[in-house]
Amino acid sequence: MRISIIIPVYNAEDFLDECIKSALNQTYKNIEVIAINDGSTDNSLNILKKYADRIKIITKENGGTASALNIGIQHMTGEWFKWLGNDDILYENAVETLVNEIISFRGEPKACIFYTHYETMDFSGRKIGEFVEPNYNGLTNFEKNVILLDHHVGNANSSLIHRSIFDKCGRFSSEVKFREDYEFWLRCCLLYGYTIHLIPKFTLKYRIHQRQLTKLNMIDSLERTTNVRNLILGKLEPSIQEKYLEALNEYRKKKPLITRGRRMIRDGMFRFLPKSISSRVLKTYLNLKE
Repeated sequence: MRISIIIPVYNAEDFLDECIKSALNQTYKNIEVIAINDGSTDNSLNILKKYADRIKIITKENGGTASALNIGIQHMTGEWFKWLGNDDILYENAVETLVNEIISFRGEPKACIFYTHYETMDFSGRKIGEFVEPNYNGLTNFEKNVILLDHHVGNANSSLIHRSIFDKCGRFSSEVKFREDYEFWLRCCLLYGYTIHLIPKFTLKYRIHQRQLTKLNMIDSLERTTNVRNLILGKLEPSIQEKYLEALNEYRKKKPLITRGRRMIRDGMFRFLPKSISSRVLKTYLNLKE
């Protein structure tokens, strides 16, 4: 079982060495690492070239994360797709953990988007906290989809996806900026019948810092969540839309007080935002209910 680790790279010179090494030093050896240099203007490409004998490097004009991922998917030779952010770090046994879970999985693994728990760390790599994902594995696909409509589930950088899903559902949308993973999850699950599945183990160290794209665009990204949700719902039959919206309304009435957004605040994931926008981000995040 070959795993393709795809790393979109844009101006990541401070973290790239550590990221690449974590991908190459996996205990599971049947992997390939593909780094897509998405028009970096710093020293990222030179860092990548140090590993040219061990990874595949593709350079393109800047087009965003989705376009970089899609080129990686186009060139991957593995059966499974593993996304890795250019400032994040995989546990040494991350891929082995994922593969073992797939092998022992009771069901059809090709029909699932797998994801895991993860650590959070700061600019220097110091551990901030741990993000333990709620376990929805016992729910029906419909119930999971209602939760997905309320908020994104799973860190894409912890995910593992069979390549056949891209053949059926399409690749990541370049039109959905900073929510390409959420749009893809919704599209696969609501339109094509796939499902999400938590592997309740830690596989990733997720870096939080001011220059992180998801932070610099947090307010805009959160506002896009509603647009992404409506985009997918709009592709369903009216009767199915109504069924989902009714279920979503009921879910929100009963929703636990500590939501994903509040847990992100609790775990320090907004700690490094400039003070000038931090209060706006928190207010927006909570008001949108993810």
